[in-house]
Parts: sequence; C-alpha cells; structure tokens
Amino acid sequence: MSDLKTAVLISFLVCGVPFAAHAGTITKVSADPAVVVTGQTVTFTEEGTNPCGASNMTYGDGIVITYAISELPAKQSHVFDKPGTYTVIARGMGNCDGEATTKVQVNPAAAPPSPPSAAAGPHITSVEFAPAQGVLRRPVTFIVNGQGPCRFTVQFGDGNSKELRADLPYRFDHTYALADTYTTIVTPASPCSGRFTQLLTVTARTMAARLFDVAIEPPVTRAGQPVTMTVRGDGRCTYAIDFGDGNDDSRTAQLPDRLRHNYPAAGEYVISVTASPPCTGSADRRLIVRER
Repeated sequence: MSDLKTAVLISFLVCGVPFAAHAGTITKVSADPAVVVTGQTVTFTEEGTNPCGASNMTYGDGIVITYAISELPAKQSHVFDKPGTYTVIARGMGNCDGEATTKVQVNPAAAPPSPPSAAAGPHITSVEFAPAQGVLRRPVTFIVNGQGPCRFTVQFGDGNSKELRADLPYRFDHTYALADTYTTIVTPASPCSGRFTQLLTVTARTMAARLFDVAIEPPVTRAGQPVTMTVRGDGRCTYAIDFGDGNDDSRTAQLPDRLRHNYPAAGEYVISVTASPPCTGSADRRLIVRER
C-alpha cells in the first residue's frame, strides 16, 4: 500500500498542479527612419518573444499610447510636430514583459518655396479687344494692359503692323477691311517683357446695337478746357452718361457718338456710360484734370 500511495502522490504533484503561464518579452524597438523632419511619419518596430498581447509606447513628446497587439514583431506609426531628439520607450503590458528604447532625431521641415515674384521692370500682362468680335470696316480697340513705359510692335494679322512706345496700359484702334479670323501678335522690346498671341474674329454682318467703350481726348487736361468723349459701339443706341462731376446726360445716337464736356475744377473723375435696352454694354474711363 505504501508504494501505491507514493505513486498517487507523485502523480498529483506532476499532473494535478498546473505550471505557471509563460509570458513574452519586448527586447528591442527600432525607428525607421531614425532621422526625420517635422510632419514626417516614423514607423517603430517592436521585437521580442511571444505571447505578447499589448505594448505601451512613450514617444517622448507628451504622447503615450497602449496598443493591443496580437504578437511580436509589431509596428506602430507616429508623427513628431516639433524638432528635437526624442527617446522612445516600448514596454510590454499584460501577458508581455520587457522594455526597450530607441532615439529619433527630428529636424525642422524646410520652409515652403516663396511664390514667384512679380515681373520686375515694365511688362505687358494681357491684351484685350473691344469689341471682343470685330465688325468689318469698324475700328477695333486694342487694349494693352501692363505696367511701365514699353516699346512694342503689334502685328494685326492682315499684313499690317505698328510700332508703339507708350506708358501701359495703352489703347489704340485698327480697322479691318476683310471679314476673317486674324492672328494678332504683340511683341515687346527689352527691357519690357510679355509677348501675347491672340485670335480676333472680324465679321461682315452688322451686329445688334451695342456700346463697348468710351474714349477721352485728352485723358489729362487743365481745368476749364473742354474734353472730347467718344462713345464707341455699333448701331443706334440710347445710353446714359455720368460725367463724374455730378452732371449726367441721356442720348440717342448712331455709334460712335462724340460729345464735349467742361470740367472747371481740378480733380480725378470717372466717366461712365451705360446703354439702355435693346442696346447693350457699358464702359468707363478715368480723367485727370489739373489746375490751370
């Protein structure tokens, strides 16, 4: 009996009492890349032995996160917002032990490129036509926008060209003898810059009555001197004109229409014209009146 009792006791000690559960261990953490700039993502890889169901990451920038993981190796990502040298600690949690550290160097991100600076010196910025579609044997106004004094050549596309020297913006007229689509080229001479190639369509048919521009001659005058205003357009048109000095008028005339006005006082005035239906369009122009 004593031998039987001994066998039972041994069996109880070996089989009846379970062994302690085995725990995994974090032994290493690495950063990829280890040198970054602010805003760049860093991937951390935790390595060790399993089982490991959770890990705690202390990133050194005030952020601490515990991650539920399934096993090692495990990867976590983090972004550092400020430059500096950070010590990152990975710790095992729950059924996982161990602790490992690594360092990350975070440098300031490069400043964004500055916007391109505005063109220096005199330059042409755009070329417009008034009206946008020309009419046979009626003047088309070329509007050369830009800044500064500029010498430039205009090729009208009908075999004619013109060389001009003016302070930009500048306006001038050209009349086409044939209905067609013309390639116009405005080419500045150094130091002026900005070359423009555009198509202009000229039609033979008479357009519906419309008003598209007002020209002032001279654009700079002396107080008390009369100014000639030319309201440009097509067809017979009723329009209102505001002289900018408190006076206005309403007229019905075949366009282009010319009228005169006197400014007794020096100042800067905006002349505005607005067509009344069925005529369409509007325009304005600035006038400078100096002391006598």
